[in-house]
Amino acid sequence: MANSQQPHQKMSKYESHELYAEFEYVDRSHATRRRRLAKKHHKKKQNGPRKQSDRHAKMMADIRKMDDSHASWVPSYAAALDPLHHERHWVISAVAPFYHDALITDVTRLVKGGKEANVYACTADPATGFELVAAKLYRERMLRNLKNDAIYKAGRTLRDADGKQIRSRRERTAVLKKSGYGQRLDFMMWVGTEFRTQTELYEAGGDVPKPLAQQGSAILMEFIGDEYGAAPALNEINLEPDEAQPLFERVMENVKLMLDHHYIHGDLSPYNILYWEGDIILIDFPQMVQARQNPHAFELLQRDITRVCEYFARFGVESDPVQLTLDLWKPYMGSEYAGLHVGK
Repeated sequence: MANSQQPHQKMSKYESHELYAEFEYVDRSHATRRRRLAKKHHKKKQNGPRKQSDRHAKMMADIRKMDDSHASWVPSYAAALDPLHHERHWVISAVAPFYHDALITDVTRLVKGGKEANVYACTADPATGFELVAAKLYRERMLRNLKNDAIYKAGRTLRDADGKQIRSRRERTAVLKKSGYGQRLDFMMWVGTEFRTQTELYEAGGDVPKPLAQQGSAILMEFIGDEYGAAPALNEINLEPDEAQPLFERVMENVKLMLDHHYIHGDLSPYNILYWEGDIILIDFPQMVQARQNPHAFELLQRDITRVCEYFARFGVESDPVQLTLDLWKPYMGSEYAGLHVGK
């Protein structure tokens, strides 16, 4: 019987290479698989975040191109200052929230500079109903310039920047010990006091600028004046004889209005009473005293009235500051009034 098997033919090394060239050895050991997975994970980790970061960067670049927010806004007054000037950064950072909230469109000029605060004239957004508004920017070191501030703060309720009463023992202690954190809280209380008091007095019919907003250490309010300049203070002008008496009576009506709402200005003088178009406007309320809580209330009220009387006396207005003070204080205190020894 013939053998059905084909005889084995030996291939050359070239034929063997061509026959098995399409096959590739794959190492499927456990160690090799772990190395491959680690390499794949590392590559994904490198490429993924980078692509995501690139997409985020592109998105932010697109937003910046169409950005209309305070991050890219420089008012004309600040633009004219040296880029390294501290006032430039201060003005932009302080008033930018008002721009962002569509309250102002520009800051045009410095109206008044002082140790405690600067006041700037701003072009108002039409939605406010004003052509011009004033931005009052307090300096954080203002407390160093306030002499005997404890007199004004005596009996005052401690409140935070939002006007809420401070009940935290930690915060109250910080304010009393005047730590860095406590001084910051104290500073915000002074600014907040002015805004809240001015708002209450305006709503009660007081002759004060209409307050619009507060952001941090800045207060935005109605501008008293026009495009040519701000209203002068009483100490800068001479009144006509026929207007001195009615203006004096108007000031005293505002003093009474404040007392009716349990407030005493505490620093009233011709320097913070503006004169505009025949009317008076009271300003500057950070040191406002709570009449029933402050043990120095009567003395501060009498000082306010005395300063007003002395100014108007220059224009022929006769008055008795002590009697005027008592005429306001007695009805206000009512049955609590036990008599005060006041020398004329």
